[in-house]
Amino acid sequence: MKLSVIIPVYNEAGTCSQLIEKVKLVPIQKQIIVVDDCSTDGSGDILTKIDGIELIQHQLNRGKGSAVQSALPYIIGDFVVLQDGDLEYNPADYEKMLIQLENDSADVVYGSRWLEKTSSLSYHTIGNRCITWFANLVTGATLTDMASCYKMMPAEIFRSLDIRSEGFGLEAEITAKVFKKKLRMIEIPISYE
Repeated sequence: MKLSVIIPVYNEAGTCSQLIEKVKLVPIQKQIIVVDDCSTDGSGDILTKIDGIELIQHQLNRGKGSAVQSALPYIIGDFVVLQDGDLEYNPADYEKMLIQLENDSADVVYGSRWLEKTSSLSYHTIGNRCITWFANLVTGATLTDMASCYKMMPAEIFRSLDIRSEGFGLEAEITAKVFKKKLRMIEIPISYE
């Protein structure tokens, strides 16, 4: 089984190289697709020097959703996971997410930053809680972290979502379509900094 990791990058020169090295260290067979969304901070130059990745470079900044759409034709893995280009999420969590899919415990696995944790009352946390609450209201779900970057699923399901969002609406679109298709979805706790 192979995992395709999609990493949209925009102005993350300070973290993208280190993040990709962490992804490479995860002991599973994987494909790393990096989409540079027209970074202006030198991220693109850094990425061109990294071996073992498939690099797609946008000539205009188009947003996270567009970056993910650009990666779709390159997916060769059995499963897909989204990964931000900073260091907030730990790629070591892929393994425990992937086990859920390989064991057929779920069709889609979300990594939750808030499951089994108490969180501070920052604007970021409150904002995420509000959009998760709204997503639950609309879909009938009981998610704790709709806006989590870590969403993993089989490649054929990911392709079937027909993603249209260009920006960060991607997270809500994926969630709405997963629930509309009545897919079996679970959340598991992940580390987050």
